[in-house]
Amino acid sequence: MARTKHIRKSTVLKIAITIAPLLVWGFINIDLGVMTNNQTTMLWVHGPSTLDSAEEGELLIEAWDQFERLSCSYKGRVEFSLKSYDIDTLEPIPEEEVVSQLPAPHRFTGQLFGQGIIPAYLLPGMDNGMRRFRFQISTEGVHYILVEDTLTEKTYWSNPIVVEDSATPLVWGDIHSHSLLSDGSGMPYENYYFARVVAGVEFASITDHGENLHLDNGWSSIQAASNAANDPGEFVAFQGVEWTSSGGPHTPSWGYGHLTFIFSGDQVGRISADIQKTADDLWNYLDEFTSETGDRALAEPHHCVRQPFIQDWAACFNHPEYMRVAEAYSVHGSSLINPYSQWNETGTVGQPGAEIPGSSINEALSMGLRLGFIANGDSHDGFLGHSISHTRAFIGHQYPPAYDSSRVPQPYPSGVTGAFVGNITREAVFHAIYKRATIANSDYGRPYVRFSVNGLEPGDNDSTLIVDNATTNREITLFLAQDGNPSAGYKRAAKPWIDDRDWSARVQVFKNGDLWREEEIATPLASITFTDSAAITGTEYENCTIKNGEWYINGESLTAVDPDSLNTGGADYYFVRVLTSNGRFTAIGPIWVESA
Repeated sequence: MARTKHIRKSTVLKIAITIAPLLVWGFINIDLGVMTNNQTTMLWVHGPSTLDSAEEGELLIEAWDQFERLSCSYKGRVEFSLKSYDIDTLEPIPEEEVVSQLPAPHRFTGQLFGQGIIPAYLLPGMDNGMRRFRFQISTEGVHYILVEDTLTEKTYWSNPIVVEDSATPLVWGDIHSHSLLSDGSGMPYENYYFARVVAGVEFASITDHGENLHLDNGWSSIQAASNAANDPGEFVAFQGVEWTSSGGPHTPSWGYGHLTFIFSGDQVGRISADIQKTADDLWNYLDEFTSETGDRALAEPHHCVRQPFIQDWAACFNHPEYMRVAEAYSVHGSSLINPYSQWNETGTVGQPGAEIPGSSINEALSMGLRLGFIANGDSHDGFLGHSISHTRAFIGHQYPPAYDSSRVPQPYPSGVTGAFVGNITREAVFHAIYKRATIANSDYGRPYVRFSVNGLEPGDNDSTLIVDNATTNREITLFLAQDGNPSAGYKRAAKPWIDDRDWSARVQVFKNGDLWREEEIATPLASITFTDSAAITGTEYENCTIKNGEWYINGESLTAVDPDSLNTGGADYYFVRVLTSNGRFTAIGPIWVESA
């Protein structure tokens, strides 16, 4: 009898030990509303940003639920029309004067009932909330394709489609994400499939933490997946990895910040903070890797104002071949401006309890670093190119699977990078990012933005304008065509416009780190010019601190500096930030101006 009671107690204990983790997981990761509510709330309409007048385009229409997921039961009927503008005068072009071939009306097919467990894009046999259409617009201008929907009884606008034979193609991507091989979700092939087919981006990279890849021998897996996903002319998959020097698993280094890397070729660098234990080790390895392979590498500092991941910019000096861009926006918020600056409006996750000078990208520019702007996801939910971790659907029961605790809610939607490219190949997209011919944008938005100083744009002549003398007038010009799709925002999923579209936004020009000019707009298109006649002076970083008898850019930095060297070398720099009333963030630049 005693033996029987012991066996029963032992059995009960084993069952409890087995079930308890499942109950805890279920309490944290099961949300019945997310599992069952897949009802359509809006349509997302996405076309190519640029087309030649003789070129056919592809229009992607997706029906989204309240969590920005595909709505598998959507059965609305859609009809198409155009709203067009002259690219020079910005005046509307009557639709009857536009030569175009738009898709015929279409009724979507979908499931009998919606559900939020199996993603709609994995269901066979029907549209399931997503369909591609072919179209052509032969009249040059800026065009929006309007889609009238019978189910939601609303009309949706696409992103701007610029038809101009001389336009440089603008494509979009996300080059910072994580898969199940480190602390993300889903296998790499699943992430790349989502990026290309559902998020509709033209380039992407999975940048898993090298520290995990090093432990799990995941290098060959991620390298093979990126090479398999790469499809020249259609979709670029870059080899990528992240060096996690602060806060990563089993990393001896602490305080350099986080750097992701993409590579121009078909090999991924074996980068890990437990292999390259210092910044010098890292740069030396990159020198060896690029010399041996003939490939190029780009470093991408990110969430650099977030505690405890403050970027040690001083450790990045003297490496302009790798330090070309910085991540101005992601699911962590914006790192462009210091969180304690009077010009910080977007905010960041993990804001320090007190100001840490010299942490933002803007301050790094004042130190003399020359960095263009990109925006990415840093997604851990498997949705490369369009993370939904800012919604309740971050939850762990969502496909694709995850086992790491980093699948957590983030208050900000992810971002995307626009790149002005020659063609859609690894070399061409890499070169565009390298030369800083980029746009950084929050959420899934695809605005069309051109920024120049005296006609020179980011990417031209190393983004540097040389004028005759220090008092030469500079004309700062911005052309903006806003995305017609509703935006997502801080702790807010995308929702359809309630009434008419609200195009109100503030266009801000920063000069030498300070807000220099601002203009409010209330139209989908805007062309703005400011003239600067002040003498070119350059700027410098003035907030160094002294530790143990040596100077550092701030109290977090591990790298001693000479304060007199932290300046722009006499060059002024300008960049543009656009903040829309509905929460969208866009940044482009900088452009440096030097006198001969």
